[in-house]
Amino acid sequence: MRRFARGVIRVIVRRDLAKIFRVHNEAEPRGGSLAPRPEPGSASTAVAEPAPLTGGVGLFDHSARDPFGASAGRWAGVIGLLVVLVSTSALIFANPSFSTGKAGGVPDQLGQPAAAAAGPQVAPGSPAAEGQAIIASKPCVGCHTIPGVPGANGTVGPNLAGVASRPTIAGGAVPNNGPDDLKAWIMNPPGLKPGTAMPNLGLSDDEATKIVAYLETLK
Repeated sequence: MRRFARGVIRVIVRRDLAKIFRVHNEAEPRGGSLAPRPEPGSASTAVAEPAPLTGGVGLFDHSARDPFGASAGRWAGVIGLLVVLVSTSALIFANPSFSTGKAGGVPDQLGQPAAAAAGPQVAPGSPAAEGQAIIASKPCVGCHTIPGVPGANGTVGPNLAGVASRPTIAGGAVPNNGPDDLKAWIMNPPGLKPGTAMPNLGLSDDEATKIVAYLETLK
């Protein structure tokens, strides 16, 4: 993005400078020649008109003799465009989330998962820690946002933050009175709620127990 912005600026500046100096070259006499000076008393001197008295404005109007005066507007346009481009680039580069896509739980442009929301602290080697690792290896991360699980930033299914404290799960179809209810649900979602979009992942009893151990920490 930064290289692209610089390239655009170079192209615009070179184009406008070329136009300005072309006007300058066309305005100057070729080969150093000067217009012939009329002889005194000739007809050309007789028809010369004095400059109008306009409070001195005409005396200091060099636009006809100075080709750069006629191109002042072009310079102003170039400078204004540069200001806009530089300001826009500064805003883009000052906001890391714009270029990386790693803010707000949104995957970046390379498809890498954004950092997960902060989750509970679990003891290493505990069933909850093992369940956390199992969840990270399953398709759960593509559908749900699960605090503490890397890559779990899905939006298809419900956010599981606080799932252990909910009175019901599965969109209100299944009561949530404790770990057994959660375990029954994740082991066979279609059996408890026909037509649900949540598939049967074929979890073993041990995997389901450890997953529930982690989900129970999300209160």
